[in-house]
Amino acid sequence: MKVNFINVTDDRIKESFMKVMKRYKPLHDYEITLNQERIKESTMQAQPLINFRNLFTGIKSYQIKLGVYVRDSDTLAIADLPEDVLTGWFAHELGHLVDYEPFSNFKMVFYGLRYYISTSFRKKVEHAADYIAVDYGFHEEIIATKQYILEHDLLEESYKAQIRRYYLSIDDINVCMEKEPLLKPVPEV
Repeated sequence: MKVNFINVTDDRIKESFMKVMKRYKPLHDYEITLNQERIKESTMQAQPLINFRNLFTGIKSYQIKLGVYVRDSDTLAIADLPEDVLTGWFAHELGHLVDYEPFSNFKMVFYGLRYYISTSFRKKVEHAADYIAVDYGFHEEIIATKQYILEHDLLEESYKAQIRRYYLSIDDINVCMEKEPLLKPVPEV
């Protein structure tokens, strides 16, 4: 398992990330970088690292951009999140990386474009990351993260609306735990 930390100074964040990463065994063959920096549009972003050298090869590496603060806030520091919320957020982001795994770097370019231009594709992608996190045993943590976002007074309603629009609801996650879902969305590129 090759994990790099860039600008991550909080040991609790590192430990939480590594705890989640250990369960995602299919990702252990890849280099993954957790890079903490200010992010405008999000709290965390999981992305393949694609450049001209690896565009047509099978060599894959990934990064998760980690905000310093929760989106739309200058006071809710990531380092101060409750443990289960931080774990759930990392589980969701690593779920994206599992979802990316079957795609070549070249196909990931089109995947990324579809994510930004198609709201239905974006919803499928976010649902898939949640399903994957639940499959890896992070049911309670995913719910804790959603509750934190949806119930926190300092987070903007536009962010909450985005969570309700694109991500699995808490009820949907609970249904996943009661029985196998009939269909898990698998985005095509």
